[in-house]
Amino acid sequence: MEKQIIILAAGKGSRMKSDLPKVMHKVGKKSMLERVMDNALAVTNDIILVYSDHIKQYLPLFEHKCKLSYQQEQLGTAHAVWTAKPLIRDDVHTAVLYGDNPLIIPQIITELFQHLQTSNAAVDALVFEHEKPNAYGRILVDTDGNFKRIVEFKFATEEEKKIKLCNSGIMAFAPGILNKYIEACMDHAKNSLDNKELYLTEIIEVCRNYGEKVTCYTSKNHSLVIGVNTQEELEIANEIWSTQNG
Repeated sequence: MEKQIIILAAGKGSRMKSDLPKVMHKVGKKSMLERVMDNALAVTNDIILVYSDHIKQYLPLFEHKCKLSYQQEQLGTAHAVWTAKPLIRDDVHTAVLYGDNPLIIPQIITELFQHLQTSNAAVDALVFEHEKPNAYGRILVDTDGNFKRIVEFKFATEEEKKIKLCNSGIMAFAPGILNKYIEACMDHAKNSLDNKELYLTEIIEVCRNYGEKVTCYTSKNHSLVIGVNTQEELEIANEIWSTQNG
């Protein structure tokens, strides 16, 4: 199975409250983006990095390792993927990772790809169970227990916020699916959310509406798939990394 990985790293990261771009903050003496890049390269050498002016000065660290896609305006994760559309291949399986997921390991990425293929699905979302209150999106299922859609935390009802199954944001797609539905995903986001941010999570509902099979893969270790958005979460990520790497 040939693979391609898109790494989204164009966000401002304002919640970090720092002049340093979020993805360039360090976990274990290496920037988060470098860690994600290294782990992605352990799975495939076909990498697309979506960047913005925020990290332009750091591109020499990465440009020899990947293809580059420039996101001039930060309009959301779906828009970020859309900017990479000319580089996205239709003949391989594709995953979308984030530059603020520093603890993701090649094994988890590979398992997600494998689950996508064995389930014969169009799209596979990496999810995790978390007992504590958190701001991650929630996984909604229909009355038969089938994966229905992802609701972003800010739009979730109080009842939906009680759901323990959370969205990591990481997804894998069957060949051709991402290019086929990314524009419909953005249109769906514009029409369904009272927000200007175009979320890639909308692609689950879009694919399902078009009759495509959608599924999710539950990671056994939620601490390795969570993102870093604040200084407090960065500290936690460093603690986890130190524990696992001596």
